Amino acid sequence: MNINRIQELAQQAEQKMNIGDFKSAKNLAYDIQRLGSHFHISYIVSGLLIDIGNALRNEQIIKDAINLLEKDFESIISNNRLAPLAYYNLANGYSHLFDFELKRNPLVSFFKKTKLDLVKTYHLKALEYDIQDVKLKSEIWVNLGNCFDSLGRVIDALECYEEALKCKPDQGMALGNKGIALLYYSQISGEHQGTFLIEAHNLLSQALKVGVLPETVNSFSRYLESIEKSIPAKYLNTAEYLSKYPGYKIDTPLEFEKFLIEFCLKNKLYLNICNFCQRCDAAIGDTILIKEMTVPKQDDAFLRLSSFLNEIKQDYVVSRFLLILSKYRELNLDFVDKRVKIIDTLDGSMHNIYIQLIKASFKGFYDILDKIAYFLNDYLKLGISEIKVDFQRIWWYSRKSKKIHKQIEDTRNFSLNALFDISQDFEESGLYYKLRLTRNALTHRIVNVRRTQKTEDEENMTEDTLVSRTIQLARIVRSSIIYLLYFVYIEEVKKKSRVKGTLVSKLAKEIPDDLK
Repeated sequence: MNINRIQELAQQAEQKMNIGDFKSAKNLAYDIQRLGSHFHISYIVSGLLIDIGNALRNEQIIKDAINLLEKDFESIISNNRLAPLAYYNLANGYSHLFDFELKRNPLVSFFKKTKLDLVKTYHLKALEYDIQDVKLKSEIWVNLGNCFDSLGRVIDALECYEEALKCKPDQGMALGNKGIALLYYSQISGEHQGTFLIEAHNLLSQALKVGVLPETVNSFSRYLESIEKSIPAKYLNTAEYLSKYPGYKIDTPLEFEKFLIEFCLKNKLYLNICNFCQRCDAAIGDTILIKEMTVPKQDDAFLRLSSFLNEIKQDYVVSRFLLILSKYRELNLDFVDKRVKIIDTLDGSMHNIYIQLIKASFKGFYDILDKIAYFLNDYLKLGISEIKVDFQRIWWYSRKSKKIHKQIEDTRNFSLNALFDISQDFEESGLYYKLRLTRNALTHRIVNVRRTQKTEDEENMTEDTLVSRTIQLARIVRSSIIYLLYFVYIEEVKKKSRVKGTLVSKLAKEIPDDLK
């Protein structure tokens, strides 16, 4: 294998791609392929052809490139230096194939498994490696964010764009895509919509300034123009905007409350739409709710569903409180374990109130997912028996044949699809399946928590790992609750547009703090 010749041809191909001559680049990639069948050749050629096939809008080139990469994939990823880019290329290949499917069928991503499941998996696999190239790492986060966004998971997408910007603050595509995501997010932001629109405008302006992919310039510019039509120019001045929103202020004499607020802000655990802004006091608190619903005149659905949402929110707040209480060691809870006799099982397992608080928090967060399913069963009138309602089964009219309920399918609602996709990530081989296994162990068996644990799994881990996984679960549940509210918002907008005389809009009344 002539390494120098391979590198020379690869550089020539990349130069041709940089000037838009993708046909010549394709021929150079095939020249490299003819030099041999070594896995390193497959690695280089497949990466080139995936990008070339996408640029030429040639689906077959991308399929051939994926087959070439997968043929030698195990040999390629055995080299830790090559593995991240190999996973990245494979993810991009399947992402491009999904784009072709989406063009043929705009509904392809709704309520079914798609190639985006592979895209998520491979990008996250790439991120498991110690990637020194910040540009590559940033691009992986951006593309993962785009994947989540295509599934309706705008909150997850925002988190990915923020990670990309941590790697490379001038990542144009991360700035622009975050701006677009905030633009959509602003629809449920109520009185704070203007703030989100200004933030989106600021991000899109930065993106165009630092540079983005040529094919996105027009769309980013159109988004900017649409914002400028709805916001007076004087408010779009970045300096004036930042001075108006200098940040939040934690105003409390209680040290524990201060700790709680800081913990929630740091980990983005508040049930509000300001987690990705935090430029004013609106970032503090659990403020999301269903403000309005259109129902038949004598129907109590609005109050019934609002009552259930209140319960979901309170369950979340309590589970979060238990987690935070376990971490606040200024409050000594050791007295709780006095006079509790515990047998030493000689395996190093820890048994104390702090560990049990974390475990109770984990279980509490997970249980909320089933309550979200219960809400959907009522709202969509699915007619599922209450004893059979859970977050994994709510979607299926027939789980065996994978037939989705018609009421769910007919919504074509991206936020409902986001909830569906999250539920699938808890299935075997999904992103969150290990969390599901931990929950099952906590509920039905034992999770052993030790000060040191050489090999960690779903039932044996350190306290730090259990806390980390509980925060991860909390953020998944937080996003799920917000997606639920966004789903209802979209459906109510649809409903209101076709209101006849038999339906009325009912508005929410909030309970003041002193009456809770």
